[in-house]
Amino acid sequence: MRMKIPDITERTAMHTTTRLFGIAALFISPVLVFGQALPPAGSAAIASAQSMQNPVDHGPLKNIPISSGDLLDVEIFATPEMSGKLRVDQRGNVTLPIGGDVKVQGLLVRDAALAIQNQLIHANLMLHPTVTVSIVEYSSEGVTVLGEVKMPGIYTLLGPRSLYDALAAAGGTTASEGSTITITHADDATHPIIVNVNTVDYSPEQKATVVLPGDTIVVNRAPLVYVVGDFVHSGAFYIQGGTQLTILNLVSLAQGPNRTAAMKHAAIIRPMPDGTAKTISFNLNKVMHNEAPNLAMQAGDVLVLPRSGWKDFGFTAMPGVSSAISSAIAYSLID
Repeated sequence: MRMKIPDITERTAMHTTTRLFGIAALFISPVLVFGQALPPAGSAAIASAQSMQNPVDHGPLKNIPISSGDLLDVEIFATPEMSGKLRVDQRGNVTLPIGGDVKVQGLLVRDAALAIQNQLIHANLMLHPTVTVSIVEYSSEGVTVLGEVKMPGIYTLLGPRSLYDALAAAGGTTASEGSTITITHADDATHPIIVNVNTVDYSPEQKATVVLPGDTIVVNRAPLVYVVGDFVHSGAFYIQGGTQLTILNLVSLAQGPNRTAAMKHAAIIRPMPDGTAKTISFNLNKVMHNEAPNLAMQAGDVLVLPRSGWKDFGFTAMPGVSSAISSAIAYSLID
């Protein structure tokens, strides 16, 4: 049986039909890139993928730099065999299943996604990869809070938080909180941040200061001033939160002088940098009546109020004075 050989018109029509089917197949069938199927061109999925080529915003966590030991979740669109959770090694790299090492240490998640995208393109593995990166686990996610806080320890504060948040997690500061708080960043230990504490309550600076995972916060201890002599309660008192303590503040903390105190012979003994001590004498009666300066106390100062022998004699040896007027006159004479 003889086969019919198509004439030139039929062969041209068949060739044209074959080319049309081939072009249609190109748009309908999936595109394979190293065994990876992408959705058909022109579909909503590929449009979505193209719109996602810029990495996704991960909220506040996007501002935390990646560091060695962090666990990253790397997702490459429609390519599960190249996606997965990758640990950042000591050199700051992640090793892709296909594509080699990519330096990500110090980068934000957005920049890390771009670095992985560029690596895949330059290695001729993918033409237009869509990569998203998120930090699943921080190697140093704990914020260490030490010093004058009620519950020192390591606290997990994911994402950027304020110093206020970190101190609240540690139960707040104690009564011995000093005038400064030191924050040391894990990646810059040689340049600590000093936050000045101007009030007993949290200052606006504390609320505005951002702490990151891995930071170490030390609430410094307040300096002490001392009260000795003829007060109701002698002892040591903290200069809390950097607030200024004056003579009258300290007298109030000591619950005032006793009736037998030698008010005219009070003094402040102030330690000097060279190891000596300076004595500042004053009349406490005049200070209490606003007739003499209410001096500010300094760290290490000692407020001394001696006991009056004459007053002691007057209040123990004159029990016979019964009337209030007579007692007042006797007290004024002794003073």
